[in-house]
Amino acid sequence: MSSMIEVEKKIALKESDLKAIERVGTFLGSRIMTDTYFDTSDFRYTTSDIWLRERECQFELKVGINGLKGEIDRYEEVTDETEILKKLGLEKEKELSRALVNAKIFPYATFQTVRRKYQIEEFTIDLDLAYFDDFIYRTAEIELMVNSVGKIAQAEEAINKFIERLGFDHKRPIKAKLIEFLSQKNPTHYQALVASGIVK
Repeated sequence: MSSMIEVEKKIALKESDLKAIERVGTFLGSRIMTDTYFDTSDFRYTTSDIWLRERECQFELKVGINGLKGEIDRYEEVTDETEILKKLGLEKEKELSRALVNAKIFPYATFQTVRRKYQIEEFTIDLDLAYFDDFIYRTAEIELMVNSVGKIAQAEEAINKFIERLGFDHKRPIKAKLIEFLSQKNPTHYQALVASGIVK
């Protein structure tokens, strides 16, 4: 299947929380990722909650799923290039990298992340350190993957209960890595996302 729905909640963790995850969780591995994000000069896709990135020479598209109540991020994840072209409205094109140039869709952000991945029960926990040239940004993501929109609410409830059971602080708002990057490095793009309601 080329597309799944990612239901995730970003939280800020204290040092004691990190130690608890390391103690209780199953360590799945670590990796260094370089992400490059693409959009038009008028931010056509990101202001519609559509996020195209290239990670280690592989394109991935995340499309926000709207119209459902809830506070957790939920995105359809697409990795098949033909499907990505269709979602971008570029289905007449055959090759994605050429299609991006022809449609004037260019990179607007690139940064590296060191990710450590853990498993606790059915939940995946990504502990990320993102390197933004002059500062490091730390986030944690609690994630469940589902294969249909009908299972999103159930996944959200499960994530919230899991976070409360582990005693993590989930009230303090935390920005996604890319949003934090734009707020620091590209305020024009960031303000466009605020104006469109993508960033609260």
